[in-house]
Formats: sequence, C-alpha cells, structure tokens
Amino acid sequence: MIFAYLISAYTDAPQLKRLVEALHPDAHFFIHIDKKSDLGAFTSILQGENIHFLQHRVAVRWGTITQVDFQIALIEAALNYPVSFDRLFFLSGQDYPLWSNDRITRWMETYRDQEMLCGVRVDSDGETFLQQRRLYQSFRPYFNLPALGQKGNDRLSIVCRKVMQMLGIRKPLTLTIEGEKWNLYKGADYWCISRKLASYIYNMYRSHPEIRRYFSSSFAPSETMMQTIAFNHKDWAKRCILWQGDYPGLAALTPLHFIIYDPIIKVMDETDYDALMASGRMFTRKLVSGKSDKLIERLHDRK
Repeated sequence: MIFAYLISAYTDAPQLKRLVEALHPDAHFFIHIDKKSDLGAFTSILQGENIHFLQHRVAVRWGTITQVDFQIALIEAALNYPVSFDRLFFLSGQDYPLWSNDRITRWMETYRDQEMLCGVRVDSDGETFLQQRRLYQSFRPYFNLPALGQKGNDRLSIVCRKVMQMLGIRKPLTLTIEGEKWNLYKGADYWCISRKLASYIYNMYRSHPEIRRYFSSSFAPSETMMQTIAFNHKDWAKRCILWQGDYPGLAALTPLHFIIYDPIIKVMDETDYDALMASGRMFTRKLVSGKSDKLIERLHDRK
C-alpha cells in the first residue's frame, strides 16, 4: 500500500523531523506550515524527494475556517500528485507513531473497506450533548479585515457572536445541499481515509460554496466539515465509524490517536509510556522537544 501523510505544523521543527523519519520511508509527506511560522526552520532540517511543503500557506486561527482551508489544501496536494495513494493520514506535527510501520500496513490491508473517520450527530438526544448543541448553534462569524489585525478580527467576531446570542439568533444544526437536508456531525481533526473518500469530500467542498459558507461561521469547523460530508452520504457513512450513545468527548472520537485532555492536551513524557502501550492506538500526541525526548527514545527502541 502507498500512503500519503498530510501534516499540519506550526512549531517544533525537530519533533516534526522525528515524526517523518519514524514513518514509512516510501510514503509521501505533504506538510503545511502555518504562515505565521518560519518556514525555513522546517525546510532546513527536513528534505527529500518524498517531502512536499505547501507553497500556499494559511495564517491559521484556531477554531476557524482557516483550519479547513489548510485541510483542503493538503488533500488537494495529495490528490493532484502523480501517485495514486491508497490511504491519506491526517496528522499533527507533534504526533508520533506507537505502532511499527509494518503493523500499520498490515492493519490497513486487513481493513481496506474501513474509513478511520469517526463522527457523532451533534443534535443527538441527551444531556451529554447539550453543551455541544449550544456550541454549534452559536454563530461565530469569521473576519479577516487587514486593517484590524488578528486580535481586532477576533474581537469583532466575539462581539458579533454575543450580539446574535442576545438577539436569540441560533445557527441551525442542519444545512441543505442539492435539495437534501444534511445533519451536522462532529469528530476530530485526525483521521485516515481512502483516496476515493478524500476525492469525494474534496469535490463536494469545492463544487458547493454553500458548504464553506455554513462552516465559516461555525465553531471548530475542522472537526465537523469532513464528518458532515461523509456521514450524509449513505454509502460512505457505512464505511465510517458512527458513535452512538452519550457524548464521549473528543479523545474517544479520535480513532487513531491516544490523547489526554486535562483539560487541554497533555504533553506526553516517559511516565506515560505504559498507558500509551496499553492504549492500542496507532499514534499519540502531544510530544514536545525537550519534554518528550526520553519517551521518544523508548518508543523508537521498541520498534
């Protein structure tokens, strides 16, 4: 199987280098570096014919449509490359594999019809979904007015959100595409999908500007756009992972990764080794140079 790893990064170039070097040497790596970061810090230590840094870079603002913009840019780069990749992984530059490359390949060959994209309907019944419904019913307009700068645009977005809330204006948890009502699904930024599903999602997004318009005023659309397109297609939905029951939290909706939210993502170190090995997950995050070095040494030696 031929893999493409789509990676987003903004910091810690040495950790990104360790991640790439730990993965399949015959894979291709498509990497987006936040426009606000120094690209040279990454390209100076990470080079190769199979390493492709995106030239068009996005100034990323967390929780906004800018994250979808670089998701789509990475998918586009992989789809347009003259290699027909079997699987596209989406990773963060601060991830690291817990499995050997051979084990990853064997698993993907065994589960060829499984899309490692997990999602849950946001409008599901139950008290555990109440907070999620409130988050996604809140309009969060995205502004990018050069005169205001990032802080000014963020403040304007917050003001507009609060005014809409005061006026009782709620964002629907559905959108209409080609005359059909789509439900909103939520998952995680990190996944592994087939080329065919990636192509379907990309083409739907590019050919239906109303999809981008809807998610441009949504909370954390990078965790909902992919899932919403996939789960509203009857055939692709069967191949993806639908979570049913109480809202499980974002860690459970991340099918490949072991993540600890405490209440933000925990930086893993050597003391987490046993928990990582017991997790059964393919990857972990978050690893940071200077704090996770001994853990990475143990993971590398184990492989």
